[in-house]
Amino acid sequence: MIGQTIALFRYQLLGIINTRISILLCLIFTVAFIGSQFIAELAILNSDAIALASMADFLRYSLVIFLVISLSFQVSQDYESGQFERLLVMPLTRVQYVIAQFIVLLVLAFVLILPLFLLVMLFSDFSVALYWAAATFLELLLVGQFALLAIISLEKLPLSVIFTIAIYLLSKSTSLIQLVLSRSTPFYDEESGFQFVLFVFTTISYVLPDASYFAQNNIFFGSASYVELLTGQFVSVVLYSAFIQSILLVDFYRKEFN
Repeated sequence: MIGQTIALFRYQLLGIINTRISILLCLIFTVAFIGSQFIAELAILNSDAIALASMADFLRYSLVIFLVISLSFQVSQDYESGQFERLLVMPLTRVQYVIAQFIVLLVLAFVLILPLFLLVMLFSDFSVALYWAAATFLELLLVGQFALLAIISLEKLPLSVIFTIAIYLLSKSTSLIQLVLSRSTPFYDEESGFQFVLFVFTTISYVLPDASYFAQNNIFFGSASYVELLTGQFVSVVLYSAFIQSILLVDFYRKEFN
C-alpha cells in the first residue's frame, strides 16, 4: 500500500514541477525583489522594514495563488484523462489517492518556501526568516487543502480556483468585515436585512480560519513571540486539516465514475 501511494505521489508531483514552473517561480521572486527595492526608495521612514514586509506579502500571496492553480490543474487533468476510472480497476484505493495528493501538497509547499526563506533572510535575521517561512508553509498547507477539496468536489478548474481564492480572501478580511458590521450595528439595528447579513456572516466566520492564524507581517516592525504565533497557527492548521480531509474523503467516496 505504501509503495503504491509513493508511486502515485511521484507521478502527481512530476506533473506539477517542470521547467516552465521553475522559470515562473524565478520570475515571481525577481519581481518581488525589484519591487521591494523600488518601495524602499519611496519610503521615508522604516524603508527597510516596509520593503521587506511588502516583498514578503507579495511572495506569500503569489505562492498561494500558484499553489492553488497547480494543485487544482493536476487533479482536473485526472478528471479529464479518465485517471479516476482507471483508479477503480487498479489495486489502489481512494484513500491512497487523497494521501498521495496530501504528500504532494506537503512537498510542493516545502519547495516553495525554501527560496522564500533564503530571500527574507537576506534582508533580516535568521529567526524572522524562519518564522515567515514556517508560517507561510502552514498557510500554504491550509489553503492547499481547501483547493483539493474544491477541485475534487466541483470537478471544474475555474470554479475550484475561484472558490478557493474567495474562501482565502474572505478569511483574510474577516476582522475588517466584523469591524464594519460592529460599527454599523447602531445605525441598522432594527433593519431585518442587516440582521440577516450579520447572522449569515457570523455563521460563516465560525467555519472560516481566523486571519490571525496566518503569517503576521507586523513581525518586521517589532519584536514578537515567534513560538507563540507559530503554535497558534499550527494548532489551527491541524484542526482544519482533520476537518477538511474528513469532508474530502466523504465527498470523494460518494462519487461514481463511469
